[in-house]
Amino acid sequence: MPYVYRCRRCRASSPPDTRRTAEAYRQQHRDTEHGGLAPDGESIVRVPGSTPDPDGRYVSTGAMLGGLALLAVAEFVVRLWGR
Repeated sequence: MPYVYRCRRCRASSPPDTRRTAEAYRQQHRDTEHGGLAPDGESIVRVPGSTPDPDGRYVSTGAMLGGLALLAVAEFVVRLWGR
């Protein structure tokens, strides 16, 4: 899951990476730009739209086939009752 370190005061952001890497960017930024102090408004945020599993945003083929089979069975039952 990608995270980004953001310093609102400097309007700086780290590239998306792991949380541990974002924390390292935060410490490096604090040391070099703010004398080791924590600036107001800094944060580590999860990248919007990201998922824990990169394939998690897609519907699995099995779920899609199961849904289509369920629709086919439902259509068959409705056609039987309609006659």
